[in-house]
Amino acid sequence: MMKRFTFFSLVLVCTFVSCKKSNSSGYHVNATIGGKGKAFNFIEPVGLIEKTGQAITSLVITGILDTAAGEAIQIQLSCGTDKGIVPGAYVDTATDCVMQVIYSSDKDHEYYAGTTIAGWAESSNITLKNHLKIVITSIDDKSVKGTLGGDIFLDGDVSTTAVTMTNGDFYAQVDQ
Repeated sequence: MMKRFTFFSLVLVCTFVSCKKSNSSGYHVNATIGGKGKAFNFIEPVGLIEKTGQAITSLVITGILDTAAGEAIQIQLSCGTDKGIVPGAYVDTATDCVMQVIYSSDKDHEYYAGTTIAGWAESSNITLKNHLKIVITSIDDKSVKGTLGGDIFLDGDVSTTAVTMTNGDFYAQVDQ
């Protein structure tokens, strides 16, 4: 049930916030997942931010590859620090920010990486080969750019075989 809720909320955010069906802006979310290149650009990728004062403290980027099949990705980053989210590298083992990537390969299968998954692996004495890393190269009230990569796990189960995500990059317009 949680997977379907996550998927449908992902689709609703993209559908209602970004109504453009063509993507001539250059905005994109791309990644190689399990050795296959993916372009989550069926509609223009959407970034949503929350601010505390002038600091951007929360970021969610959503990209859809195929609405019929349900293939999509969501990148989430939240920092409760005074400076908020600024250009720099964020790793799932850090304690000052919380991050998550959800990759829906179809309507019934979701893969997870992030702070919670890294914590589960550590408490289970499982060593993650490739921790999730998100690098923000630029962020402001209009757009966000960056890269990402790491291992993702079906249903967030770190005891299953990891699927590696590499060459991830994103450029998304943001709304508040």
